[in-house]
Formats: sequence, structure tokens, C-alpha cells
Amino acid sequence: MNVKIEPAASDSGLTDLVARTESLLAHRWGVAAWWVELAACLDALGARVTSLRLNSVGQHTLAEQIRNDAPHLYGTLRRLDEESDALEQAILRVRISAGQSAGDEGRLKELTTDVRGVLRRMRRLELRSNSVVFEAYERDIGGE
Repeated sequence: MNVKIEPAASDSGLTDLVARTESLLAHRWGVAAWWVELAACLDALGARVTSLRLNSVGQHTLAEQIRNDAPHLYGTLRRLDEESDALEQAILRVRISAGQSAGDEGRLKELTTDVRGVLRRMRRLELRSNSVVFEAYERDIGGE
């Protein structure tokens, strides 16, 4: 085993980012700074999806270790990658929509719904990713 993995704890950076985004949605200021901040949050969320990918951990990836030591989880890992791809696309669509809607108070309700949908998907992806790592670590690979 070349990669030491540990059960993933809740990612406080992601938690803070989600909380910041939720706060923006709850306090729709309707000023230019609000739209800029929302765009920044969506950009950061897109970057975080990439960081949740289990197969992007260095030269000897976690995905390789799971494939070798816990092969029954490899299919789940691939599905998580597919979900990550779909979520990245959804975030991009919402980000484009936010940019096109900037300043349009009439689009806030629809945009808020779209952003909250992305946040829900992001949380589910994080939980499922953590679950796979935990299962592989606890049951199959063994912790140190």
C-alpha cells in the first residue's frame, strides 16, 4: 500500500463555503456586491467538487488503492466520479445563469432555488465520498 488514507472528517472549508452561500441566499441584498459574491461562491463550489474526487490524490491514487484492496467499492467510486462530473456541469450552468441574471431581481427566486439544489447535491456527494473512504479504510484497507 503506497497511500495512507484516513477516514475523511467533515470538510470545514466546504462547510464554511456552503454556510456563506446559504447566508447570501437568505439575505438577498440585490446590490452589485451581492451578485459578485454569489459568483465567487459558485466558482469556489466548482473548485471544491474537483477536490472531492477520490481519484485525484497524487501519483498513487486513492482510486488505485481502492481498486486493489477493496475492489467491491470501485464501482461506487466510478459512480461518484460521474456524479462529480454532473455536479460540475450543474454548477457551471448556475454560475452562467447568475452572471446573466446579475441585477435582475425577478430572477432571484429561480436562481436561489437552483443554487440550493446545487448545495444539496454537493453535500450528498461529500457524504457519499466520505462514506466510501471510511468503508475502504475501516473494513478493507485497515487503518494505522
